[in-house]
Amino acid sequence: MSSRTDSPHAEAPRAEAVPWHAKPVDDALAALESAPDGISAAEARRRLAQNGPNELASKPPKSLGAMAREQLGDPMVLILVVAAVLSALLQEWAEAGIIFAIVVVNAVIGIVQESRAQSSLEALRSMSAPTARVVRDGAEEVVAARDLVVGDVVLLDDGSMVPADLRLLDTASLRTQEASLTGESVPSEKDADALVAPGAPLGDRADMAFATAIVTGGRGRGVVVATGMDTEVGRIAGLLEGDEELDTPLKRKLASFGKLLTIVGVAAALAVVAIGLAYGRPFVPLLLLAVSLAISVIPESLPATATIVMALGVQRMAKHQALVRRLPAVETLGGATVICTDKTGTLTENRMSVVRVALGPDLDRDAAAEPVAALEAHPALFGDLAFVAALCNDASFAADPDEDVRPVDECGWPIEVADPDEDGAAGTGAKEGAGGSAGARARGGSGSAEPRADAVIGDPTEGALLVLARDIGVEPAALRAAYPRLAERPFDSDRKRMATVHERDGQIVALVKGALDGLLPRCAFVMDDDGPRPMTEEDRARALDVARKLSDEALRVLAFATRALPAVPGDEEDIERELVLVGLVGMMDPPRPDVRAAVDTCRAAGVRTVMITGDHAATARAIGAELDIYRPGDLVVTGGELEDMDDAQLDEAVRRASVFARVSPYHKLRIVRALKHDGEVTAMTGDGVNDAPALKAADIGVAMGITGTDVAKDAADMVLLDDRFTTIVYAVREGRRVHRNIQKVVQFLVADNLAEIVVLLAAVALNWNAPLSAVMILWVNLATATLPALALGVEPASRHIMEHPPLRAGTLLEGPLARRVVFQGLFVACFALFAFVVGREAGGDALGRTMAFGVLAFSQVLRALNQRSTTDPVWDREGGRNPWLGWAAAASTALVLVVLLVPPVREAFGGAAMNAWQWAAVLGLAFLSLVQTELAKAVGRWRARR
Repeated sequence: MSSRTDSPHAEAPRAEAVPWHAKPVDDALAALESAPDGISAAEARRRLAQNGPNELASKPPKSLGAMAREQLGDPMVLILVVAAVLSALLQEWAEAGIIFAIVVVNAVIGIVQESRAQSSLEALRSMSAPTARVVRDGAEEVVAARDLVVGDVVLLDDGSMVPADLRLLDTASLRTQEASLTGESVPSEKDADALVAPGAPLGDRADMAFATAIVTGGRGRGVVVATGMDTEVGRIAGLLEGDEELDTPLKRKLASFGKLLTIVGVAAALAVVAIGLAYGRPFVPLLLLAVSLAISVIPESLPATATIVMALGVQRMAKHQALVRRLPAVETLGGATVICTDKTGTLTENRMSVVRVALGPDLDRDAAAEPVAALEAHPALFGDLAFVAALCNDASFAADPDEDVRPVDECGWPIEVADPDEDGAAGTGAKEGAGGSAGARARGGSGSAEPRADAVIGDPTEGALLVLARDIGVEPAALRAAYPRLAERPFDSDRKRMATVHERDGQIVALVKGALDGLLPRCAFVMDDDGPRPMTEEDRARALDVARKLSDEALRVLAFATRALPAVPGDEEDIERELVLVGLVGMMDPPRPDVRAAVDTCRAAGVRTVMITGDHAATARAIGAELDIYRPGDLVVTGGELEDMDDAQLDEAVRRASVFARVSPYHKLRIVRALKHDGEVTAMTGDGVNDAPALKAADIGVAMGITGTDVAKDAADMVLLDDRFTTIVYAVREGRRVHRNIQKVVQFLVADNLAEIVVLLAAVALNWNAPLSAVMILWVNLATATLPALALGVEPASRHIMEHPPLRAGTLLEGPLARRVVFQGLFVACFALFAFVVGREAGGDALGRTMAFGVLAFSQVLRALNQRSTTDPVWDREGGRNPWLGWAAAASTALVLVVLLVPPVREAFGGAAMNAWQWAAVLGLAFLSLVQTELAKAVGRWRARR
């Protein structure tokens, strides 16, 4: 496999000849020079001194000087700096001061924008376990996690965090939650004796435990094989560091635009000097004119205006639960063509939920039903299943001090107890018998059979069973208090079952749950509405068929059974035989209910959604199909297949694949880079540690604010505070609004700058004196342009903004927009030159400059009004009103009038007073620029209708 080399981390690090997960325990211990009882304390100190602590490397933040150099290196800023220096050398102090002030303001804004602390590595470090239980010198002790070394033997138990990457030595029902690394919502079962292939993905390495994983059940012992930056989390930290300095489309467009303006400015200045010298004009005035021309090339207010427009977009998005952490992300999201989204916690709710139930009678129909339907059809049997699910279970709800635990009856239904302060006897039980109302039972719980987002401590699969029980009225805590556990057979990966023993109605009963393939051979009966009946071979076949159908839907299947016992069994007694099968459940991490509509909206807007997950291909395909991400004909690519692809094959695959399954963080990074290499503007959503490198590599990273890890949030450009995928749709819409408004601002500013360039070049070519002074150009570019530009930046979005494909233009001025800018600039330039000639003939160069300045300034104010739309007339805007534009036009007009009417200011600008007819000429010529633009719109609408 080959990989792009734009980053030293573009390719997954090469493992040893035999990776740790493929080594037998004895070989691993020998390679590490360790033993089952650990290493000595002295050896640990030696290794710690040699290899360093078990923590992640940190990178110093960018210095203020480095950020300042980056800002001053922008081509547009360099032109302004040169112009300011030349003005100072020519003793034009006012011009030099104004230009230097512009440079400083723009640099400060840029530095503030870029000064966000790079805290991803700190967040990763905070996830590390503070202490660890190790065996040294044959004795157990607790040490700081940072003092762990390769070869240490670490002890794990329920609730502990894995402090380093471990090759497990022995396990007892050990399960770890690795969702933040692998993307799988179900805890991984660990087995030290498992035979794992060398190329197995992280999620399949059953004999390994990885740093930052949480132990959700069982216990284990493992030897440290990697610490610090050598762990899987450390490699992710390295990927984050390698991708720290990635450009966004807006940065690339502004850089390209700046280079273009630099070329135009240098060429125009050289042309002015060359033509002037050819006419025999003095060099110093020519140099001053060249400075004026250089100033006219740069839309000084563009960088600050674009930043403010994006900042206003940030405020609007924050009100809709989208927190933008980097300003260019606003515009970038509007241009997104692909959204790469993680499954767990982003498209799904990141919690297991029972979505199908098959009770004994359902096996005759060869089908499973939704929980509500199963409850209504067989309330008594559903109660039996909930009884087993709640008691044969090690999970629990997080304690709620405000919730009272109510007593329950013999079946587990809560008993309503009358308030002792009120008259009357105790209330009757909630149970109504086998023929009672299912609705009454449901109301005894949450009031709805829909799953509730209860906080669960323990295995998420067992937590889903508790939610199922509580949502039909069975209170797990009260049930366990009424029916205490008398004996148990813990779950293990060999039996794939768990059993508990309780006393119910004076009878000792065993309650069993587990995988159907391990439980079904031990069942001799099946539970019907009338009670247990002997199980036939046909029953077994139907049960297996129902389980297969549920598995085809990417559901995790569990079976439940019971057995009456003569007495509390001994430790060695086999209680998992001659069982009565109660039923099956199918569980999944359910999709968020509003995601499909969001995906459809994105598709209508030309934005493709791609699921990238560490989960199994069948599960990912099923979720993708349910959300309309995966459609017939799309590719589903697994991590193993991706590993065998070179860059060219991956480039082809990303064009057709809508689902990538069983992938590692390195694969995600390659996928995002392949999409970008294919010309896509890529957004990546995610919430886990494993998403962070791709979040950094994408054009825009979007993290989940509630379920997201600190690492994901700090690597992202935007955080969804409500974790709702639909918020992305609003963010895309707002991003498009910002993108189009920035284009309006560019069109507005550049057209006038082009007019200034043409006026100056034409004057030099005709051997005239300068029609505009440098101060006049600065006043037009700042005083009369900045406020209308800001008002255009808050222009309301069009109703149809999400019905058009995203803009793929590589510059801020693509074809049609560039033509409009050129035509508008040429028309205004012609009107200004005409005004200069009229004024010069009537009263000299000072009056000519005043009239030319008036035409340029007033035409810019008027053109702001018809820049709201490129098609709709100035009096009809379907997107909504924009009162800010009217206020901005009025303020800009007032600033122009100050220069034209206040004598001291007018003299400082080198102007002259105008009489009534000269005022009429200036205003009439300025108004013609508005007429020209509206006529061009009318012609465009006429052509579109044809």
